[in-house]
Amino acid sequence: MILNHLVGCVAHHAGPEVLDNGVRFTLSAPTATSVAIAGSFNRWNPHQNLLSGPDQRGVWSALFFIPPGRHEYLFVINNEKWMPDPFAPSVSDGMGGENSVLIVDEPEP
Repeated sequence: MILNHLVGCVAHHAGPEVLDNGVRFTLSAPTATSVAIAGSFNRWNPHQNLLSGPDQRGVWSALFFIPPGRHEYLFVINNEKWMPDPFAPSVSDGMGGENSVLIVDEPEP
């Protein structure tokens, strides 16, 4: 995958994992010094939702509360490289790039 080659990152599993207590984001980026998530759910703030890592396999991960709805997001690598999640659906950002898409359903009563 060309994008992964350019940034030295490969996703650990197929997109974000929506759980009862939040959404787990994971990215394999063994050479990164920081990984964050910026998206419509945090006003595209690249400093608010930092992932922990890397673990011994080079994987960064974190669990965040994301409100129900449709959200667009990107990984922010080393505070400078913005990249879509290579294993999540994506849409045009209207400026020649792509944003990953996350849909969080309302919790069942």
